[in-house]
This record gives sequence, C-alpha cells and structure tokens, in this order.
Amino acid sequence: MMYGMIGLGMMGRAMATRLVEAGYDLVVYNRTLSKAERFAKQYPAHVQVASSPRELAEKSQWIFSVVTDDLAIEQIAGTGHDDHGLLSALGPQHIWVDSSTISPRLSRKMSDMVAQTGAVRLEAPVSGSVDAARAGTLLMFIGGSQDVMEQVRPALDHMAARIEWVGEVGQALALKLGMNLNLALQIEGFVEGMMIAESAGLPREKVIHFMLNSVIASPALKYRVPLAQNPPDEPWFTIKLMLKDLNLALEQANQHATAIPLTSTV
Repeated sequence: MMYGMIGLGMMGRAMATRLVEAGYDLVVYNRTLSKAERFAKQYPAHVQVASSPRELAEKSQWIFSVVTDDLAIEQIAGTGHDDHGLLSALGPQHIWVDSSTISPRLSRKMSDMVAQTGAVRLEAPVSGSVDAARAGTLLMFIGGSQDVMEQVRPALDHMAARIEWVGEVGQALALKLGMNLNLALQIEGFVEGMMIAESAGLPREKVIHFMLNSVIASPALKYRVPLAQNPPDEPWFTIKLMLKDLNLALEQANQHATAIPLTSTV
C-alpha cells in the first residue's frame, strides 16, 4: 500500500522521513513542487512526487498532512468539484490524518466534507518541535474516531512517542491552541522579566541562568530559552506562526464567549 504525505516543510519533511526510514513507500505533494522533488531524490526507491493533491489521493490510501494554515488546507482540499483538490479523489478507502494547526471551526467543516466522500478524516495536531519530529518523540493529539485512530496507529507510532485520543473533531485542535497560547505567554513573561533584571545592570547570561534555575522555570522555558540563545540555522517556529495560532485561539474564544484578556494584549 502507498501512503501519502502533503506538506514538506520542516515538520512534514521530518515526519515523512520517519515513515520512509521505517519502510513505508510514500507519494508526496508540496505546493512548492521543488521541495517534494528534493525529498524524492533522497529516497528514489520509496518516494514518488504527485503533481496535485488529487493525484496523491489516487495513488495512496492513508494520507498524512501538515501545512501552515487554514488557507493552505482549503487549497489542498479543494471544493470537491475541481480537478486537482484532495476532495475530488477521496473515497471509502481513504483515511486523512491532518496534523496542521488550523481553526477548530475549519477542521470540523473539513471532516464533514471528507465524510461526504465516504472517507474519514482525523485531526492530529502535535506538541513538539522539529527535533522531536526527527526523533519520533512528538506528542500527538487525536480528534475524531477512536477506532480509526487505532487503525492508523502503526504508522503514527513512527512519528509520535505518545498518541492521545482527545475527543471529537475540533477538540484536539482547541487543546493544541490552548497549549501554544500558554507557551507564548510564558515566553513573553520570561523576556519581560529578563529585561527588568538587565535594566539594573545584570548581564543577560547571568539573568538567564538564575531564572532557569528557579521556581519559574517550566519545562517549556527550559527547552525554548536555550534554543533562543543558540538558534538553529533555519527557524523551527516563527513569530508569524505563533501570531497565527494566537489569532486562532482568539477566534475560538470569541465563538464561545470565552474571555482570554492576556492573549488579547499580545
């Protein structure tokens, strides 16, 4: 059986690599086709390139995806009436596992549209950065059918160390947005606190050392702050992406009359 992977950014590429190196044959698609072609050249015996999401669906049965935002998901899915979108080729043989961080509202809409084709869609947002994706140690949250989650678990186990069923479609993404919101507020608080200490003449390295060895040092801060001090060559998670997630959290809060005043000020 062929498996599909849509999205070969840093996370998608790492997850696809885990599958290929576990022996899975993939057909891949990326909106920037050159990224898919470069990946296929690394594994010529196991990876084919699709020219469209429709072609990918025609050649595979289990489809995994991780793309940037709501617009990217809508472009990949299509309307179901076009010639190139994923929806135009899905059928009862397909399972689509989407790890993109998108709005819970859109995720529910996509799952409803997929169901009309006879296929099944799971939302599967992940916690962990590129290094965790490369090592296969992501934490994956599932929204959708628990039975389908168990069906695809053998493939998911190569990408995530923990797979947690959360509940209905939309709920796993709401949890992921809540976690990213928390991360943003922690980092903002850390940086502002560091600036206060620096304003008294303390050197930054000393401030960071004391703060990361105090009661305020959460696991997230202990992981993220050293990355900020010694960043990788290519950013793993940009400010633009974090702002996207915060806006999605605000959208979710507004839809359910939930006040999140701190996030509103970031």
